[in-house]
Amino acid sequence: MDWGRVKALLKKDLREMFKSKYILSAVIGMPILFAIFIPLSTLYPLVAIDSNEFEGGDEFPDYFKDLFAQVIPNWDSTGAQGQILVIMAYILYIVVLLIPIILPAVTASETIIGEKERKTMEALLASPLSETELVTGKILSSFIPSVAGTAFAAIIYSLITNIMIYPYTHSLLFLDALSLVFLFVIAPLLSILSVELMILISTRVTSVRDAYQLGSLVVLPLMMLIIGIVVSYFFISVLALIGAVAILLILCVIFFKIATNVFDRERAIVKLV
Repeated sequence: MDWGRVKALLKKDLREMFKSKYILSAVIGMPILFAIFIPLSTLYPLVAIDSNEFEGGDEFPDYFKDLFAQVIPNWDSTGAQGQILVIMAYILYIVVLLIPIILPAVTASETIIGEKERKTMEALLASPLSETELVTGKILSSFIPSVAGTAFAAIIYSLITNIMIYPYTHSLLFLDALSLVFLFVIAPLLSILSVELMILISTRVTSVRDAYQLGSLVVLPLMMLIIGIVVSYFFISVLALIGAVAILLILCVIFFKIATNVFDRERAIVKLV
């Protein structure tokens, strides 16, 4: 593989991608929405409630105590209000990590079909790029904005959440070891898998609109996948989490091979002719 050719394709795709106001607004607006609006609209109302209103409520099950005692050393003395905030904060953090699944539905939808609509596919097929180099460049052009947006959202979300919850927990929730694993391991793998699926869709459809519509269907099974990864840790063990990550990595490799094989240069040329 010639990484120089991949880099050239990556630059071209990023330049064309950010010419679109729709894609640019999604790449910038979605992380801001998830990072700022979600914690302020969900956690702040809980913070604003008088702590006395939480007294006398039902206690959490023993399972929750054991689970979050691993995260918050002083879980028992945090109080009902603080405990609810901690639980909500972790749930919303997982919501933030849906960004690497959702963004590729926008950025990667037009990877192949967009070239056809812009009448640039002929030049792309006539280039010395191999199928592997072409697919790799297309994956990276959607992967980079997705991961960058996710990292931005996670950091801002963590900052806002820590500020709101620290008075109750007297310790920082994020970025802890588990959230870092989700941010730097699971989120990139989910992004790659989402992009690969979108490339497969973009290769088969006849318009960008069709790619967007089918891309929305990809989000649902991937959301179930990330829920399964979370459950594998919280409800089973760390080894289960490692196993889930390994499965995710294997899926990324499999779908990369499929995407490379599906993109048939000769058939594409025939269709253009």
